[in-house]
Amino acid sequence: MKLNLLTPERKAVFDTEITEVTIPAYSGEMTIKEGHAPLITTLGTGVISYKIKGQESAKKAVISWGYCEVAPEAVNVLAEFIQTKEEVSEETAKQKIVENEQKLLKQTLADDEFESTVAEIQKARAGLQLLN
Repeated sequence: MKLNLLTPERKAVFDTEITEVTIPAYSGEMTIKEGHAPLITTLGTGVISYKIKGQESAKKAVISWGYCEVAPEAVNVLAEFIQTKEEVSEETAKQKIVENEQKLLKQTLADDEFESTVAEIQKARAGLQLLN
C-alpha cells in the first residue's frame, strides 16, 4: 500500500510503500492497514503516524484539516497544513498557545476568527505532542 501526503505547498510523502498509517480523522484517530475498506473522511488536527515498509520506527508529522481517501492501492492524504518534527519549535509552540488562549479570553471574536484561533492552539499542542 502506498502513502501520498500532500499540501497545497508541497508533496511531503509521495508514492511511499507503507505497512500502516494512523490519521487524525475529524471524528477520532483511525489506523489504516493493508486491505482496509475504501473510504473518504475529513481530517482533524493532530499527529499522522506511518510505518514505511521495511522500517521499524514510525515517521510522524502534525497535520491539520483536509481529506483522506483510502483506496485499495493507496492512502491519499490532502491536508491544509503539515509540520514535521524538525520544523516544530517548542518555544514558538508554547508562545502560540499562550497568545491564542489570551485572545480567546480577552476578545470577542467572530465565528471564523474563533475557529482559526482554536485551530492554531490545536496545531501548537499537536506540535508539542510530536516533540514528546
